[in-house]
Amino acid sequence: MRRCLSWLSCVLLLALSLTSAARDIATKVATIPTLKTDPLVKVAELVVPYGYPLDVHNVETKDGFILMLLRIPHGRTDVEAASSAKLRQPVGTAASRPVAFLQHGLLDSAAGFLVNGPGRSLAFLLADAGYDVWLGNVRGNTLSRSHAFLDASDERFWQWSYDEMAAYDLPAMMQYALSTSGAPSLRYVGHSQGTTVLLAALAGPTGAGRVPWQHASDSDAVAKGAPAVPVGVVERAVLLAPVAVAKHISSVPLLAMAAMGTDDMFTLMGLHEFLPSQELVAQLEGRLCVVQPYLCVSFLAALCGYNPSNLDITRLPLYLGYTPAGTSVQNMAHWAQALRARAPNSMRYFDFGVNCASFSGRCNQRVYGSIEPPRYNLTAITTPLAVFTGTQDRLSTPLDLEYLRESLGPDVVKLSKNLEAYEHLDFIWGIDAKELLYDDVLRFLSGDDDDVGSTAANQGSSAAL
Repeated sequence: MRRCLSWLSCVLLLALSLTSAARDIATKVATIPTLKTDPLVKVAELVVPYGYPLDVHNVETKDGFILMLLRIPHGRTDVEAASSAKLRQPVGTAASRPVAFLQHGLLDSAAGFLVNGPGRSLAFLLADAGYDVWLGNVRGNTLSRSHAFLDASDERFWQWSYDEMAAYDLPAMMQYALSTSGAPSLRYVGHSQGTTVLLAALAGPTGAGRVPWQHASDSDAVAKGAPAVPVGVVERAVLLAPVAVAKHISSVPLLAMAAMGTDDMFTLMGLHEFLPSQELVAQLEGRLCVVQPYLCVSFLAALCGYNPSNLDITRLPLYLGYTPAGTSVQNMAHWAQALRARAPNSMRYFDFGVNCASFSGRCNQRVYGSIEPPRYNLTAITTPLAVFTGTQDRLSTPLDLEYLRESLGPDVVKLSKNLEAYEHLDFIWGIDAKELLYDDVLRFLSGDDDDVGSTAANQGSSAAL
């Protein structure tokens, strides 16, 4: 027990030190040339040198956050792969290519779908297959740190969790991608928290309790708890390492935050951003990667997990240049609450507590009009889903996934495939992801459900070798 507590303390101290150190060196970071520190320039270096086009769009949410959307409108050679029967848009639509929307996971950015390069990362594979690829970035990460009237140094900038991502970020980005491309709908791929946000946006709240973004001025449909993303916007969706019900997560840092109230500790220290990615820190960690590769991802490994035998070790310094990309302490607190939840098969909105006299002044009664926060109505989801899981995944555990399947409506999950050796980060970093995973993802997105089923069974068994 003592050893366990000591390990938990060490992990927490590491997280605290990385977070506070990044804040303390902000003035030093400003001395580094802009060309090296601009996150957009860094992401462009993953795409443009390989001959792919990259468009950058800024989208403002209803609550003022300015999000960066990346677009790879076609593949490297601009071959009209979308002319195939499986990818052709309905007659009369403006778009010549179907839209594929990719949403990153916790503490990540759109770079997660790009870091393994052409032929291996999913964004490039989709572009080469004829898709118009859009990559979202949620509020607070390195590519979405702007607001219409709040500065990132203002604590109000960080008062959100994945509730707001589902209510504001995802609908704004999806609507923009569809209106710009001219497509009537899109196909979605989410990893980790990217699956959480989609499920929340498709579900909406249960019961009569209100949620903060549903005001009296909203339409009747929204006021009655309609989902943030309407039915039909997402044709079909792929969930990579899905995390929704999170009662049985085995991630040591998250377990520590849940057990020791670390979210409150961060707040008392005046820290509202969790694990920001600053250039100076990334450079130091990158040099450490060269000397001892495994040390530089020690916290990410403890938090998420990856299979060292399925990783290109030479690319670790590259990964550390883009992740962790930061999130809010409140978002991490929301995940800690999921671990403490009494009901193992529910997905709830953020719990502000019942003390309305607290320093923040926020409580469930004022925010939701009830003692308990509302639950997400997962049974309302009708979008066809493909679920890809890993037996070794410490964030997306088999028991929680079973609860998720039970919470969804019948026949919603069209495909379920498990990769025996996969951990959480293998779904984006794994060197064999194309063969064991992405080929099936492309087949499902194109509508070849039957072909995916037979292929998945064969590859699923081989993944355990």
